[in-house]
Amino acid sequence: MLEALRLSLTGQQEPFRSDSKKPRGAVSVLIKQGAENLWLLMIKRGENPRDPWSGQMAFPGGHADPADRSLMDTAARETLEEVAINVRDQEFLGCLRNLEPRNAPMLVAPFVFLLLREVHPTESTEAREILWVPMSFLLNKKNVSSLTVPIGDREISMGCYVYLDHTIWGLSFRIIQDIVSKIANT
Repeated sequence: MLEALRLSLTGQQEPFRSDSKKPRGAVSVLIKQGAENLWLLMIKRGENPRDPWSGQMAFPGGHADPADRSLMDTAARETLEEVAINVRDQEFLGCLRNLEPRNAPMLVAPFVFLLLREVHPTESTEAREILWVPMSFLLNKKNVSSLTVPIGDREISMGCYVYLDHTIWGLSFRIIQDIVSKIANT
C-alpha cells in the first residue's frame, strides 16, 4: 500500500497549479505505518459558528495566511497549531489534486506525509478529537455509504464513511477517495 501511494505521488511534489482567484488553503494528510496497515490521522473540528466545517471530521489544515510563503507553510503551520505535529520532521510524499469545498469559496491543496517517528498528537480548540482511521477500512468498498446534506437551498447526496460512530464526508471523503484510487490503481 505505502509503496503504491509513494510511487503515485513521486511526480507531484508541488501543489497543482491553479489560476483560480479563490482564497487558498492546505491540509495535511498524516499517515503512519503499522505492522499490517496504514493509518490516517483525522480530527473532529471544534464547534465554531464561523467555521463552515464546524464539528466535522477533517484533516488538520486551514486557510493560507499572508505570512505563509507557500501552501506547504500553511499545511505545516496549521498542523502544528491544531495537533502539535511538525510535518517538517516527517517524510513528504507529495500533493493530491486541489479540491474546492462545496460549502465555501476556496481551493484546498492536500499535502501527504508519512510519519517517520512516533508522534503524540494533542487536541486543541480547533481539533476537539483525534482519530486514527485504518486504510484497510477505507479501501473496503463495502464501507462506503452515503448521506444527504443541505447545501444552500438544495439537498445533496454525498459519499461517506462511518467509522466508530464518526461520519467522514465532504472534502475529507473526496481526499480519501483520491488516496484510495492511487493505492488501488498503481
